[in-house]
Amino acid sequence: TRLGRLIKEKAKSDVDKLFSGFSKTRENLSVVDELLTYWNLADTDRVLDDLEEALLVSDFGPKISFRIVDTLRDQIRDGKLKSGTEIKASLKRCILELLTTKGSKTELQLGFRKPAVIMIVGVNGGGKTTSLGKLAYRFKNEGAKVLMAAGDTFRAAARDQLEIWAERTGSEIVIDNDKKAQAPSGSKTWEA
Repeated sequence: TRLGRLIKEKAKSDVDKLFSGFSKTRENLSVVDELLTYWNLADTDRVLDDLEEALLVSDFGPKISFRIVDTLRDQIRDGKLKSGTEIKASLKRCILELLTTKGSKTELQLGFRKPAVIMIVGVNGGGKTTSLGKLAYRFKNEGAKVLMAAGDTFRAAARDQLEIWAERTGSEIVIDNDKKAQAPSGSKTWEA
């Protein structure tokens, strides 16, 4: 059927986007091999700066990138790492440790002001509504009261998707009762 074909195409597109993101990260990190192949002690600062940049453009984030590079810098200074191969192995261990650390604090810090407001912004098809649903589910499970408002009121499915997520998570929602009305985006977010 046409619907089945559309669903398959959408799923394939989503998978392609996911793997495209991985290939960009892999490409950005491939510079690490090049940096460490010819590393010597005199080049340490330059190489670590380049490594930090490679981690940042690979979406590790500043805090994690700085922590990894500082760890490597300390290990080199202490004489624990003496070759590019050893640095690369230590880099892998650092990343693996960050990804597998148990018991780390994963709660979102919304600050002291109530109500807390989270605005989700991104390109079409980027997963904003799904992310909103996941956040709402998490906050509800933590005992918070959740109110959703669509800022994308001109997109045909925006209202319906948001209503579904509000229902699934038991959250409140601010919507225009007239399904045909297209309220200015700001009016619904202001109302919320």
